[in-house]
Amino acid sequence: MKPSNVPKSDNDIVGLLPPTKSILAFLLSTMSMLFSIGTLNYIILRFYLNFSIEGELLYLLVTTIIFCGFNFAVTRGSFFAATMFKYYLTVLFIIFLPSVLLMDSQKQSIPIYFLGMACALLTFWALNNKHYQIFVQYQFDAVEDRKEALAELEAEIKASNSKMK
Repeated sequence: MKPSNVPKSDNDIVGLLPPTKSILAFLLSTMSMLFSIGTLNYIILRFYLNFSIEGELLYLLVTTIIFCGFNFAVTRGSFFAATMFKYYLTVLFIIFLPSVLLMDSQKQSIPIYFLGMACALLTFWALNNKHYQIFVQYQFDAVEDRKEALAELEAEIKASNSKMK
């Protein structure tokens, strides 16, 4: 995912809010990503490692804080953060798949396995959706426009201060 190379004209207006479908795609991807990351991490920790409950909760807390930081970066138009979400979910899913193939020892958690897998696939779809990419591009353009407006305002203030002296 990269910023668009389409040149913008001065007539292009970036409003306060992105298009509604883009906001909904962002919200869908955020909620499904939260659930799938939590579920996949829980299953991976239970299957591969024997952490105490405190260790698991600490790991999930740190993962949630990192997720919030990257998600905030996405709301500021970071294509790097959006790409990192895709890579992170891919790695989680690859680590998760062997546990699904060997799940016969944990029959009581079969619904959790399939629910986690369904949410992960929904998240992959949502992250690759064009509306999600439009949201990130819109946020990127909005941040760039704000920077440009602040630079112009600063130049005007400096010019008016130099005239007054």
